[in-house]
Amino acid sequence: MRAGTAEDLPRLMELWRQEVAAGRQDMVPNEHNLHRMLARFDWEAKSRVVEEGGRIVGSVLVMSRPSPDGTLTNVYAAGEPPVFRRLVEWGVGLSRAAGASVAQVFVGKGLGDGLESAGLKLVRPWWRMDRAMDDLPTIAPVPGYDLADATTVPPGSWEDMFNRTFADHWRFAPRGEGEIVGDRAPGLCLMAITRARRSPAGITIGEVESYDGDPRPQPVGLISSVGTLPEHRRRGLATWLVAEVLARLRDAGARSASLYVDGMSPVMAYDVYRKMGFQVAREAEVWEATWP
Repeated sequence: MRAGTAEDLPRLMELWRQEVAAGRQDMVPNEHNLHRMLARFDWEAKSRVVEEGGRIVGSVLVMSRPSPDGTLTNVYAAGEPPVFRRLVEWGVGLSRAAGASVAQVFVGKGLGDGLESAGLKLVRPWWRMDRAMDDLPTIAPVPGYDLADATTVPPGSWEDMFNRTFADHWRFAPRGEGEIVGDRAPGLCLMAITRARRSPAGITIGEVESYDGDPRPQPVGLISSVGTLPEHRRRGLATWLVAEVLARLRDAGARSASLYVDGMSPVMAYDVYRKMGFQVAREAEVWEATWP
């Protein structure tokens, strides 16, 4: 086992394709986004790879971010079960030694055997919901609100809106403006605003992505950050935003659509998505280790 390097990425991508084919992971990351995410990644301190016969047969990358619960780490491990568990243990150990409060590992449903040895516990299901791009739901504007996107919303508004919207969600971690909208297509970054005061009320972000070795019709319209400020909830804003972004994603070339949802969502967001034609396509599990 050794530290990974940026030069390992082509072989890591091949390993991750094998993980998707075996059903252990959901998808191979988009290479462009991966390079963006890893631009400042500390490979020496936060990664390890396992090699056999010139091939990389296991990998782990540890990402961290501050949250109200303390430092939260995501341990992204890959490999056959024995190698996977060994690398998860390394990642969780690193997280604890670095002072993290929470370490998370996402695995396919039923594939968490042995993770207890790393101090992890199964805490909740995590679902990917998919739908086709035909027969899209009707776009029904909500009275008293208008729709805006990143072509007109002033810079700085997205960070404030995102962090206020999701502050009461499970394992919330604040995000900056660049992480939320960044280089995404401005017309796919949507915000609902009140007509009277022109104040933000709801948000959703769309992206058009292509994934190697993925059975979904490509490219995929990925919908994320669907949320509404507490005082504006249960008025239909999320349904409106998702219906609108679906239409825009289709116009941008997406041939299928996906979103991710907490399987224990207290507001049962998955029910809203089912009514809009989404169905659970992949089930994952979130395992956590926590420290005071």
